[in-house]
Amino acid sequence: MCSFPPLGRSPRAHRSEVLDALVSLFCRSNISAETLWDGGWLLHQLLPYSEAEFNSQHRKMLKDSYRSCTRDLVEQIRGSWPDILIKVLCDGWKMCKKAIEAPSLRKEPKYILLPLQMSSSDDAIPSDSSYVAGERMWEMVKVFVLLHQLQIFSFGGILPEQPYIYPPTDAPENSRARTAGLDALGPKPGTKLNLVDAVPCRIAFERGKERHFCFLAISVGISGWLLLAEELPQKEHQGVVRVAAPLAGSNPRVDDKHSRWLHLRIRPSTLPFLDPAKSASHGELKTKALVDGRWTLAFRDEQACNSAFSMVLEEINLQCNEVERRLKPLLDLEGAVDPANHPLNPSKASFSSAMPPKPGVSCQF
Repeated sequence: MCSFPPLGRSPRAHRSEVLDALVSLFCRSNISAETLWDGGWLLHQLLPYSEAEFNSQHRKMLKDSYRSCTRDLVEQIRGSWPDILIKVLCDGWKMCKKAIEAPSLRKEPKYILLPLQMSSSDDAIPSDSSYVAGERMWEMVKVFVLLHQLQIFSFGGILPEQPYIYPPTDAPENSRARTAGLDALGPKPGTKLNLVDAVPCRIAFERGKERHFCFLAISVGISGWLLLAEELPQKEHQGVVRVAAPLAGSNPRVDDKHSRWLHLRIRPSTLPFLDPAKSASHGELKTKALVDGRWTLAFRDEQACNSAFSMVLEEINLQCNEVERRLKPLLDLEGAVDPANHPLNPSKASFSSAMPPKPGVSCQF
């Protein structure tokens, strides 16, 4: 446990001990992100007057913690919420920058150096819920952006307004999205589609009321959807979207006993605590067991089911690969420490023709 040094110590010894306590705090994994942000504010205030005390061991500890958090972030790319990960990172970046550059601290320094442990998620919510995974992602992102920003200003750098992220690219010509005629705006009920890649299936949203659809999994950049479409009469391979759900976090699984059944988890399109309009009811939502939806699709035979299963996995992989590609410059530690060497810096000739004119402004979704 950290504590302030006793009175009578020299200012330099005092600063050194506070720096030791702060850096140790940033290396702990059981502290809330808000407390760590307050610690970031204090370090930001101390560094200009503590260059002699901020030593190579401090930098090594921060770098090790940053690398560990980066590995956690990379795992989130293959998690339940890759489709909103870039937006969450950009929002978290701006919030963290504002917090550590604020003119005053929100709480007394002793509450930073003697922090409470992070509380766990509501016990009423199932541990395998996508909501719980989303809470963990948001907490982890807040820690990551702080450690990333610490890397920059601890080496004398200036924090960019937004993180370095590659801009989106156009979908390949041979993608399922292009074949279906779907653009980046995504599907809406009634959207017309080419169903040449779709697989016929049956699903019952109500007991005893089975419906026939054409099933299609589609990704466009970092977005993706599971689609149930109705085929138009007298128009072969043409249909309209009736139901759409997020592709990410769907966890496709062929039933163990019925090889023609495909199980899909249906998570919300966003997280309520990230939506200001819903933040007021967040407390009420947490009192309820937030259970994800489930689809069980029945196909005509095992081959059709496996085809649908493979289609979902392929589109999830394409979606995650695009998120990973766009986040690549953010995960570049050398670029974080020295923006002059960053690949998105406009002075880098190899990227000058492909990248936007200003670095760090490419948080597009």
